[in-house]
Amino acid sequence: MSNFAPPRSDKLTDRGTLDFTIAILSHYFDLSADGDVCQTPDLWRVLVTVAARRTYIETICNDLHDAPDSNTVRGYLKAQLTPKRIRAVQRQSNRALASQLPAWLHEHPKDIAIDLHDEPYYGKDDDPDDPACWVCRGEARDGTTRFYRCATAYVMHRDIRFTLAVEFVHPADDLVQILKRLIRRVKALKIKARRYFLDKGFCGIPTLRWLQAQPDLAVIVAVTIRGKTGGTRALCQGRSSYLTDYTFRSEANGELTVPLAVVRTRRRRRNGSYTVDWLIYALLNVTGVSLRQVRKLYRRRFGVESSYRLLEQVRGHTTARNAALRFLWMALALLMGNIWIALHWIYLRRPGSGPRRVARRHFTLTQLALFLGRAVEAIYRAISTVDPPNVKPAVL
Repeated sequence: MSNFAPPRSDKLTDRGTLDFTIAILSHYFDLSADGDVCQTPDLWRVLVTVAARRTYIETICNDLHDAPDSNTVRGYLKAQLTPKRIRAVQRQSNRALASQLPAWLHEHPKDIAIDLHDEPYYGKDDDPDDPACWVCRGEARDGTTRFYRCATAYVMHRDIRFTLAVEFVHPADDLVQILKRLIRRVKALKIKARRYFLDKGFCGIPTLRWLQAQPDLAVIVAVTIRGKTGGTRALCQGRSSYLTDYTFRSEANGELTVPLAVVRTRRRRRNGSYTVDWLIYALLNVTGVSLRQVRKLYRRRFGVESSYRLLEQVRGHTTARNAALRFLWMALALLMGNIWIALHWIYLRRPGSGPRRVARRHFTLTQLALFLGRAVEAIYRAISTVDPPNVKPAVL
């Protein structure tokens, strides 16, 4: 891990937050600008403000009096962010994410969540045989079946969700290889994994077969309930939870038998009555955990889904078909999430013995975005008056 230390102020201020963020981005990413009106710091300030306000480059450049022109910013991005550079952006993102991890994460084994995340794509059809096409197909959601996809590894420690690594997913990528790279990255960070928690996207015979062959990995995988009366839905019966062995079958991948935990839960309706829900988990090399503990442990993974909803608050938007730019916005959102948590531990840690605690309510992610936006406005002056030339005001 790099020993680079971004600048720190005595107190948590909007300008200090901006300088801290820009220093990290400038150090770990190789995006640059060398024009008369747009230097590298200007480029990153615009990008950070776009992410903080969840808007577009055009909008931000038009709202700031002394900011570079939007065409200038897009020109630098188009020249440097090409499909061939996506893997380089990924490597730079992983180094930047790792730079914000606190040293105490290495003290004890941690639970790790690995997740697939899709960002909807509504653009024109891309040629699936084109290697430069990064649009993946998936189940219909948010009005589309096409997505830009990333896989992430998170550490789950109490209520803390640090992103450890990210992999940008190409339609031709093998999920087993993606999983291997994420686990390899976690090990390279010297973080001891107690258990891995995988979402339903990894529930396939090739992935389960590889995980079952790794005796040093304890993994709990959510299993999709399929079928009307057969398949895994046939397991969802009875009056209590139970353990069983189940054989997955596929013409392409053969058969695989794995132990499953079939968990029966009750969910309360609004009218006060209860309904029964079933949850199924594949337990690979997991020992000493009861059925009740399996569900309780896996429920902690849903904090990752909450993290994705939070990160939508700091993700820039674009209508460009440039896959590298779209992945850059995803990476910046993940990194700003890590920076947000890191700032808590630098400035807002509560003194005293016992578990490490921070005053989280005093600095929300929304406030981080407001800090960044206000600091950039102070540098470039926000436009507060519209006075177009040769236009006479109407007489009321």
